[in-house]
Amino acid sequence: MRKILFVLLLMVCAGGVMAQQVYNSSGKKNYKTKKKTGYDPDRLFLGSEAIFSISPGNTSLGLSPSVGYRVKKPLIVGVGLGYQYLKVGNVVDLYDNVLYTKAHIVKPNLWARCFVYRNYYISLTYEYDILSLREPYVDGTGSVGYRKRNVNNVCIVPGIGAKQPLGGRASLYFEFVYDILQGDYSPYPAGSPGMKIGFALGL
Repeated sequence: MRKILFVLLLMVCAGGVMAQQVYNSSGKKNYKTKKKTGYDPDRLFLGSEAIFSISPGNTSLGLSPSVGYRVKKPLIVGVGLGYQYLKVGNVVDLYDNVLYTKAHIVKPNLWARCFVYRNYYISLTYEYDILSLREPYVDGTGSVGYRKRNVNNVCIVPGIGAKQPLGGRASLYFEFVYDILQGDYSPYPAGSPGMKIGFALGL
């Protein structure tokens, strides 16, 4: 009798465990997992953007590391801190020699990307540039001189881009951007979009 009761008890327990399993339309078991809430380290990634542009009379080189977090599936937000070296020929002396303005720029920034279709996205960046300038000037006698000064500049930069997965959690980013404020000391080209190339790695 005890053996029979023990067997019945085992069957009831097994039935209770099996009742917690959920079957889909194909008859396969589908175990429900609890949805993660709050901070999720799997949504965090590190990235960096490269700035590289050399043309006659102009040079722009830089790097901007950043940290991003996927808030929801289409939306990523992040912070960055970049550095850029800029050399621009913008002054001509009396002998038609081009004189260059040189700038070292520190670029703290906030940014967001929203994927609109597959790997294509739109972006928006707020950038506060801190510039250390060495500027040429020509006085009334035609003498050339240079002056150093520090200035600040704000950029608001929308963009469109695409992500190219590299395998695992690594990706390349290609983005066309334009500074809509175009301040006097904007490091972005006026009248045409600039290009950024970035790399991201999930943690």
